[in-house]
Amino acid sequence: MKEVLIHGGSDEAYDRSVFFARRLAECFGTRLHILSTVDEPLSAGWTAEVSADRIPEVHLAIEEEARERLGQLIPDEERERLGIELVIATGPAGTEIVRYTKTHGIDLAIIQARRGESSAVDIARTVLEDGQCALVVLR
Repeated sequence: MKEVLIHGGSDEAYDRSVFFARRLAECFGTRLHILSTVDEPLSAGWTAEVSADRIPEVHLAIEEEARERLGQLIPDEERERLGIELVIATGPAGTEIVRYTKTHGIDLAIIQARRGESSAVDIARTVLEDGQCALVVLR
């Protein structure tokens, strides 16, 4: 196992998932990829609130917020040592996770799921059916 991916979020469950993934990466000496996904602006209804020309600006703000959150969880020197890659992708989470795992040779994908959250189950199902890597679902 050389490449581990965790699908990002912004809550306490995500924080625990990052700590789990970090320990795993340290134990196995793997690189850690943190992938945050954002729904397509048109399907998410953003265009009612944000004009199309400002969408790149919104993406930059989302990426900066993800970097700040990651910085609170893992210090810069540890991120460099572990080779942590932070990526923001636009599209359905399951589809983007599968695409990323295939193009980056990911060996293990970690997805967080809270009880009763059907979207995490749908994401996991997509990765199981269409992906080519092992999958861990954390609760």
